[in-house]
Amino acid sequence: MMRISDIMEKEIINVKNGKKLGFITDIDLDVENGKVSSFSITGSSGNFFYRGAEIDTVYWKDILRIGCDTIIVSIGSNLNFDQNQIDV
Repeated sequence: MMRISDIMEKEIINVKNGKKLGFITDIDLDVENGKVSSFSITGSSGNFFYRGAEIDTVYWKDILRIGCDTIIVSIGSNLNFDQNQIDV
């Protein structure tokens, strides 16, 4: 069993592009079915001057794994990389 407060401390990361999406700010419940339908998240742009005002929604169906520190989601399309442009 997991508490809502535990989930809200986890960072959301998109597996399709590796982007940190932010943290959960609100949880939407389907009270008729007794299930979580989505999460509202406040994004983090990595910019020092960012005020954290951007709010997005992550649907339960998009969650792949809830780990110790992060929630891995699959949202949007994959990035296409040219192998010659990647420095390893």
